[in-house]
Amino acid sequence: MHTATGYNIRKYIPSDLGGILHVFDESVRGLCAGDYSPSQLKAWTACADPEKWKCEFIRRNTFVAEKDGIVVGFCDAEENGHIDRLYVLPDHAGKGVGSALVKAAEDNLGVARISVEASVTARPFFEKLGYTVTEKQSIFRNGEYLTNFKMEKLRHGK
Repeated sequence: MHTATGYNIRKYIPSDLGGILHVFDESVRGLCAGDYSPSQLKAWTACADPEKWKCEFIRRNTFVAEKDGIVVGFCDAEENGHIDRLYVLPDHAGKGVGSALVKAAEDNLGVARISVEASVTARPFFEKLGYTVTEKQSIFRNGEYLTNFKMEKLRHGK
């Protein structure tokens, strides 16, 4: 399995859901505050739907990063090659956790083209992993417009 020093990257299990919801909220509010307004952050975090996410995580290639038994990050990808979510707790960002999660998801997809809709905050991270912007977009969530970027990466040999 993929590693980030001191972290365990593994497949999702249903008991991870509570930790994942915590990571999502803390990541959005902590890492994205410089790129989005407080009202946009509130609208974004209100999108978490535990029942829907639980079903999606079971069906998808979903990976979690844990340290000392605590979920500190997660990533899920659809079989068509779309990475839907990638979030890491602020205290663990910049330590290779996100890269290891994306690599785990990519390696479990049998497609040549991988896509993501990256936030303003995540765009430079995905660019470092070889993704390129194909389109800037403005999405409407809970009464707020949020800017993000459609990005893709082509892998050879898939």
